[in-house]
Amino acid sequence: MRHRTLTLLATPAVVGAMTVAVPALAGVSILPAAHTASTKCFVARIAKHRVRECLVRGPRGPRGLPGPAGPRGLTGKTGKTGATGKTGAAGKTGATGATGPAGPAGTARAYAVVQPTSPSQANLIGAQTSGITSVSQPSPGVFCLAPAAPINAAAEAPVVSPEASYSSGKQPGLIAVNAQRNGGCPATDLEVDTYTVAGVASSNYAFTIVVP
Repeated sequence: MRHRTLTLLATPAVVGAMTVAVPALAGVSILPAAHTASTKCFVARIAKHRVRECLVRGPRGPRGLPGPAGPRGLTGKTGKTGATGKTGAAGKTGATGATGPAGPAGTARAYAVVQPTSPSQANLIGAQTSGITSVSQPSPGVFCLAPAAPINAAAEAPVVSPEASYSSGKQPGLIAVNAQRNGGCPATDLEVDTYTVAGVASSNYAFTIVVP
């Protein structure tokens, strides 16, 4: 008797159907047969004929969808902070820059150092005087200073302070601006009055004056 071999290329669904359907055929018996790793074969008897049939693995099915992401792991411990590195050596001192331009002139319009020389006389220290043309002392401790134009004595508020090196008093005196010039100075002059610490008019105290 000649044997016929039938090779079936089928999907898993067809293989399952054949597994159920083939034994159900009348007069069909299935005998085991050798098979390889890639195919499954068996010998079926159909109408007095022995038929060897093999089931061939079908193509790989489509890849399934990825599963959900797993839970996030615990955060690891923070590592220790490394030691601070050594401070580098100081760099060399740079070269001295060029001298900058001279700044603008000061804003004081007049200033002077006044030195009394007697109860009726006083001097201006020339190297430290600008914008004041003269000084007079009509009475002890009353000094009249004539400002240069266009300074208007009646509209100014000069600033005065004691000067020790030109004073003849044993201790600094009291220096005050007399804005109303009622000590005997003309209306065109600035008036400064000097006193002892006891409040007595005195010509023993030098002073500085600045007209902003």
